[in-house]
Amino acid sequence: MPIIVNSQPQLGKTTDYRLSIQADLNGFSFSVTDEKQKSLLFLYSSEFLMDVEDMDSYVKKCSDLFATLPLLRSKFSRVNVIYNTEKYSAIPAKLHKKGEEIKVLTKLHKLDDLDEINTVRVIKENMVILFAVNSTFLNMVKEYQPDFNLYPSVFCHLTYLPLFEEYNKISFNFIKGVVSITAAEGDKIIFCNSFPAFHFNSALYFLLLALKEVQFNPDTTTVYISGNIRDLEIFDIAKYFSKIKYFRNPEIPLPDQFSELKYSSLLFEL
Repeated sequence: MPIIVNSQPQLGKTTDYRLSIQADLNGFSFSVTDEKQKSLLFLYSSEFLMDVEDMDSYVKKCSDLFATLPLLRSKFSRVNVIYNTEKYSAIPAKLHKKGEEIKVLTKLHKLDDLDEINTVRVIKENMVILFAVNSTFLNMVKEYQPDFNLYPSVFCHLTYLPLFEEYNKISFNFIKGVVSITAAEGDKIIFCNSFPAFHFNSALYFLLLALKEVQFNPDTTTVYISGNIRDLEIFDIAKYFSKIKYFRNPEIPLPDQFSELKYSSLLFEL
């Protein structure tokens, strides 16, 4: 069922609320949140997926949702668009040179003709993320919500992982096709990368590789998980790590484990 949470926010009275949109391989999802009350009012997830080989079809389906759901076209206090892309590079702000973003990204990733390069700063880490987003998708969103803030999904992990209480911690986001791994030591990010992973075992391999690189003790490391991860796969992670938690906003809980894994990024204040 597409509608997961519905507290019926009234149309025309949404200007005090935040709209958060997430575009990833799971499809298209969005939430409406009352930030003052720390309350989730609405959560929707599409029944279609994102096919990166056929983005025109994906954008058309997303556009149909905007056209048929009045809530998506309402005016909000803030609109965040979170785009899950493996085509990013997180670099120290002092090394960022405007105008050289494409040059930097093409050294690391194969860019498509319709990729639009964007940047966002992670202020606390004094870091800049360069990232690619499908321009057709962005232009479609602008038709309905012309004023929005754009973030790569890794931004949420880079911003909030250092704030979690444990000293050694790793965020592990796996959606079939890509795994993104971020590690923090105390309040400092020390590792961030994405890897192709069409099977969970490949994603787990890269997690253990990252653990080795940052030299964390698995017995004292907490892994924060998100994405498409089944119970049996969580048990596989538990063979190597003693502490596993959901990557989530503790102030705004979601109704079930499935939702926590897939939609938690929508509930963070970015």
